[in-house]
Amino acid sequence: MDESFPEIPEEIQKLIASGETIDEIRIDGEGKWLHNGVLFTNERIIEFFNRSISVTRDGDWVVHYDDFVYPIVVEDAPFFITGVRFEGFGDFERAFITVRSLGEEELDPDTISVGKENSLYCRIRGGKYPAKFTRSPSFEILDRLEESDDIFYLNICGKRISLREKI
Repeated sequence: MDESFPEIPEEIQKLIASGETIDEIRIDGEGKWLHNGVLFTNERIIEFFNRSISVTRDGDWVVHYDDFVYPIVVEDAPFFITGVRFEGFGDFERAFITVRSLGEEELDPDTISVGKENSLYCRIRGGKYPAKFTRSPSFEILDRLEESDDIFYLNICGKRISLREKI
């Protein structure tokens, strides 16, 4: 992923501004890619899209590769956590997450949050991007869930992370 900000090409911006219909590329809330409502099935294209997600200065999500920049619709989070593993214990514990198609990176536990439908999220790539935990890694993280004074906490990496107050 390029760390500079790509910009949507002027000709596509003009089409959007004029109300013209452009082909829609969408990533749904479960990480499935669709083109005009039809599910992509070619794994190579899916991997390419997963590796090519970026954001413009204005916060628009795009597929960005070399000079190719195309706007996409992101229903929830653009990235998905498919695995988690822990090393060490207590204050010396470290957590590593696997980001779909991007590989492994260290989890910043301070970025863990709860969002839509009680799903777990975190920030990746130095806090630049939001990511959603898929079910299995969510359950591994939630094994560390505790409750105290009507507040839920995660005990992870030597920290006690408050998730949110109970309703």
